[in-house]
Amino acid sequence: MTTEGIKYEPKDYKSDQYVRWCPGCGDHAVLNCLHKAMAEVGVAPHNMAVISGIGCSSRLPYYMNTYGFHTIHGRGAAIATGVKTARPDLSVWLCTGDGDCLAIGGNHFIHAVRRNVDLNIVLFNNKIYGLTKGQYSPTSDRGFVSKSSPYGTVEDPFIPAELAFGARGNFFARAIDVDLKNTTEILAASARHKGASVTEVLVNCVI
Repeated sequence: MTTEGIKYEPKDYKSDQYVRWCPGCGDHAVLNCLHKAMAEVGVAPHNMAVISGIGCSSRLPYYMNTYGFHTIHGRGAAIATGVKTARPDLSVWLCTGDGDCLAIGGNHFIHAVRRNVDLNIVLFNNKIYGLTKGQYSPTSDRGFVSKSSPYGTVEDPFIPAELAFGARGNFFARAIDVDLKNTTEILAASARHKGASVTEVLVNCVI
C-alpha cells in the first residue's frame, strides 16, 4: 500500500538505534511486526508518532524512524491523547506494559478507551515487572511467586480485555509474540480502525 505515491518497506520504520532488549525477549518480535504492519498500511514515517511511558516495552520509540516521545510512568495514554488532539492527522501509537498501563497508568488507560480517542494502544503483557527485576504486576496470576511476593500473590489479576470492554471499548485483540503473522495483521487492523484500539500482546520475559 502507498501513501503520497511512495511504497514503504519495513526498513523505512527502523531507526539507527541499537535495540537494547534482552536476547530472547518477546518485545523484539512485536517491534518487527509493527515495522511490517506500518509498511503494509502505508503510513508514512513522518505521519506517525509513538508514545510510551516507563518499562521495557516503553523503549520502543527509540527503535522507530518516526516521531516519538518516551514520557513518564503511567502517563503515556494522557500524553498520546494530547498528541492526537493537537495533530489529528498523525497515526498515534501508545506502546506500554502491564505495569505502566494497568497499575500507575490504569485510570489514563480506561479513560482513553472510554473517550474513544483514535489511539493505537499496544499493551505488552509479560505478567511481571521485568525492568525492575521481577516483582509481580497487575496481571500476575494469583499465587505467583516473585521477588515482591515470595509466598505467592494474594490478589486476582486484571484481565485487559475486561477492562477495555468495561470502558466501552470497541476494538480489542490479543496476540502472542511468537505468532508474527497474526500479530502483524492485528496491528495493521488497529492502524485502520477509527477510534481507540487495544492490542494485548503476550510476551515472554526470559529472565
